[in-house]
Amino acid sequence: MRGRRAWLIMMALAMVTINGCSPETRYRALSKIFEEIPRPGEEVQPKPVVRKARRPETETPSAPLPSDTDALPETQAVALKRDLRELLRRLPKEAAGGVDWSEALKEKLIEPKAGLGAENPDQPVFDMNVELIPEGQPVFKVTFPHKEHTQWLACANCHPGIFQMRRGADPITMAKIFAGEYCGRCHGKVSFAVATGCPRCHLALAGPK
Repeated sequence: MRGRRAWLIMMALAMVTINGCSPETRYRALSKIFEEIPRPGEEVQPKPVVRKARRPETETPSAPLPSDTDALPETQAVALKRDLRELLRRLPKEAAGGVDWSEALKEKLIEPKAGLGAENPDQPVFDMNVELIPEGQPVFKVTFPHKEHTQWLACANCHPGIFQMRRGADPITMAKIFAGEYCGRCHGKVSFAVATGCPRCHLALAGPK
């Protein structure tokens, strides 16, 4: 059966390629082998290709997930949002207009917790500044204060995953920080913006006090 089908295909192809073969002859030859060959002059409507999904479709939730305040009665949620806005309004501001969280810590207006649970122990504050001076550019010296950072975070948040425990061991550049590396892991996201906070790290750029 296979040999006969192969013979028919070869004969049909030979007929199709003969000079002077009419459209009707080509149709008769090809329709013996292939299905749904259009007649001469008949318009062909391409069939849409329907492919199955590679993965089963996930159900779309009918309603957005509730936020923390959605679980509260409406009056309490509105009051809580109003109180938070009022609290943020009272906190000290930096030059760019955002909240100056370091100053808020110094004035004891906020007191970060060690964790969500009451059993989380407090971490001792590490009061030490680290100075990083770019080669040949002393005006761009960076002063990194551990005190403010350890009031927010435990040491394991940065060491050794982001910063090694040796000065100068990390090739820190502003380009990498803007790309979200090193200091850019937090700054520009949950802390002051890199583009507007230059004098916060490069103290010489702030000018005389």
